[in-house]
Amino acid sequence: MAIKGRSQEAILKRLTEEIGKAGLDAVILTSAGSVFYATGFAVRSLYRSGKTGNAAAVVTAGGDVYLICSEFEKNAAVQVCDPSIHIEAYPVWIYIEDYAVENMVKEVQPDLNKTYRMAVPFIPPKAGGAKVGVENKWLTWEAGQFLRDTFGADHVVDCSKVLNEARMIKTPWEIEVLRHNAHIAEVAMNTTAKRIVPGMTTADVHHIFHSVCLELAPDMTAVSQSHTIGADIAPAWIPAETRINRGDLIRLDGGPYTNGYKSDLGRTYAVGNVASKDKEELYATLWKGYEWAINHIGPGVKMCDIFQGTQEAIGMKNYIRGHHGHSISCDISGEEYPFIAPSENRVFEPGMVMCFETPFYSSTRHTYNIEDTLLITETGIELFSQAPPTMYI
Repeated sequence: MAIKGRSQEAILKRLTEEIGKAGLDAVILTSAGSVFYATGFAVRSLYRSGKTGNAAAVVTAGGDVYLICSEFEKNAAVQVCDPSIHIEAYPVWIYIEDYAVENMVKEVQPDLNKTYRMAVPFIPPKAGGAKVGVENKWLTWEAGQFLRDTFGADHVVDCSKVLNEARMIKTPWEIEVLRHNAHIAEVAMNTTAKRIVPGMTTADVHHIFHSVCLELAPDMTAVSQSHTIGADIAPAWIPAETRINRGDLIRLDGGPYTNGYKSDLGRTYAVGNVASKDKEELYATLWKGYEWAINHIGPGVKMCDIFQGTQEAIGMKNYIRGHHGHSISCDISGEEYPFIAPSENRVFEPGMVMCFETPFYSSTRHTYNIEDTLLITETGIELFSQAPPTMYI
């Protein structure tokens, strides 16, 4: 069943416009987020294994879309994808009666370069050779060499900018999904904070947050948890059994994924609703930067000006960050271009969905983040979430 509300036509329009601007004849997409963006099918093997080559999507400048996936995943793709998308499948080691033929031979594991060979016939031929965009970060050396040998080294280029530009302005459906996800993340963080008591562990916080997100969004596919607690300034992939004390600060960061899209909020809470004065003052200082930015972000405003204004509003010596926020959509990393960074001269445009943040990490003063998701509108912004001016709930 296709994702309710998603418009393949609207997303394809964004993609083909950028493919045309870049002078490309087609793109071969290999990352989980990009294949999903182009086709509406979240390829489980790409998300689960992280191995490029399990699946690929070809999008031509003329608007044709091809999905290459395994036979094991084809049936799921057919149920989800728009009928306009051509789906081509390759066999895997699994026995599937639907595709069985007499005396067939099964590979132990699939050749992950096979998808690129299957993609080549979908590239429209062109006098002088077609120009093809690829995701350099999501391409093995062998696959890249094969494509350069096939199309010519000068005709295979990185298409990261194409994808960045296409995903930067959101369709109405994307905006609604990101609004929904931000709301769930905010409720989950406030609920989690209220359940935390001294004596719990980092692992307990991870469990509570994940459970609350699942309660709020039974259809979620994953949860991003980059939480930091007390003196532990690095988010743990495997949560520790570190005990939480009254007066510790807890920075909750991340949120649930639904419909293929992420959420990314940041909140800071004082355990037991008590914190030392220096921690209160530091939060208030970071809030000044957050508040200044929220009051100044809008269409036509340069991102670098918001970065600089935030730094000045915070006014802390040696408080230096690479950025104060980012775009967000379906990329698995969560942080997408453009960034609210010191050298980013791009202006905010209606239809952008951005995350703005003022984090601070210290092993002695603990960790903080004030982060919200917002939509750039024709006249200003719409906050999808609203951070509080204090650490107390």
